[in-house]
Amino acid sequence: MPTSDSEGGGNGNRFDTVNLLVEIKLRLSDGAIWTSHRPATPGDAGRLEQWPSGGLTQTAHALLIEALRREAYTLAITKLSQGHEEITPEELQNTLTVMIQRFVNQFGQGAVQDALSKIKT
Repeated sequence: MPTSDSEGGGNGNRFDTVNLLVEIKLRLSDGAIWTSHRPATPGDAGRLEQWPSGGLTQTAHALLIEALRREAYTLAITKLSQGHEEITPEELQNTLTVMIQRFVNQFGQGAVQDALSKIKT
């Protein structure tokens, strides 16, 4: 279902919009998290099926972009709360790059194992 949307460039652009439900589980004993996602409704699932590759690439890229935005925001708020009066785009970009590389180093192997287990079943 194409919908008008003011985000993504505006100017009367139209988008085929899909909503996802992202579930975040926090293990209370140690703060570890698990996540999952799925189309929010059967209609969203049907629209995803109509996208190239069933929406696989678009969903992965959208979730990654949202993660980058959220992490950049979190890092900026953290810096401000630690007394930084101003944060330059370059400083935040560098901090974000370092943090994402740490995440890849820490969680990448598990993500790869999870992906491989899903395609081998």
